[in-house]
Amino acid sequence: MDNEYQQHRLARIEGYNITRARLRVQFGKGVMNRAELEKAIAEHLSALSAKIAAWRRSEMEQAGYQEGIRLAALEFYWEHREAARPRAPDADPHRKAELWFCRCSSC
Repeated sequence: MDNEYQQHRLARIEGYNITRARLRVQFGKGVMNRAELEKAIAEHLSALSAKIAAWRRSEMEQAGYQEGIRLAALEFYWEHREAARPRAPDADPHRKAELWFCRCSSC
């Protein structure tokens, strides 16, 4: 396997794993609302890999790391979007919002 491609692949895996772990910690107690989830995902999507992974020096490695971040953030959003869905209209409006816990196998 080409060494440059291998470094790109490893950086992508690293970016994915780190981002996934950060999101799990951030939402470890459940997703409170969709706005909070979307804000966290947007922060990860807009993060610059050069600032996050300064040890990734080459352009290929930084691109791979950024791809990993994007993949993890988008997967996390799609897995947890149901938990962040607003309550049904027939729900009691005087009740406090409840935490909705994710039922996916990865959390």
